[in-house]
Amino acid sequence: MMEKTFEEAFAELESKLEALSAGHLSLADALRMYEDGIALIRNCEEKLADAELRVTRLSAVSTSAGSA
Repeated sequence: MMEKTFEEAFAELESKLEALSAGHLSLADALRMYEDGIALIRNCEEKLADAELRVTRLSAVSTSAGSA
């Protein structure tokens, strides 16, 4: 299975939130959707943390290169 991009995961999370908010799901379906949503949140958080680390590293390289 191909890993979702941040944008795909976030869009899916929004969709699940809308479905949960509508309140028309059975308890079992709502729990399953909630669990899926938590997994999507973790996926998004990991991607954001990775992006932040990359930006921090690039900024450090840029700063050290400018002072040389």
